[in-house]
Amino acid sequence: MSDDQTPPASAIERRQRLLDIMTKDGGSWDWKRARETYLPRPDPRTVRRDLQLLCKARQIFRVENGEYQAVG
Repeated sequence: MSDDQTPPASAIERRQRLLDIMTKDGGSWDWKRARETYLPRPDPRTVRRDLQLLCKARQIFRVENGEYQAVG
């Protein structure tokens, strides 16, 4: 596998932290709520991409337009 296909450890850690918080706090999450868990605050596209990747990995699911919930 090339380096282009391997996400950086910081991105993996960032998504795992978001998933942990979503699971712990529960409820529906849009990109604005999710962005509040990041320090420093990233570009909104980064947050949306993280949510989409977590959804694609079936760790969260989409409940409405732009809102997600943790699976567990």
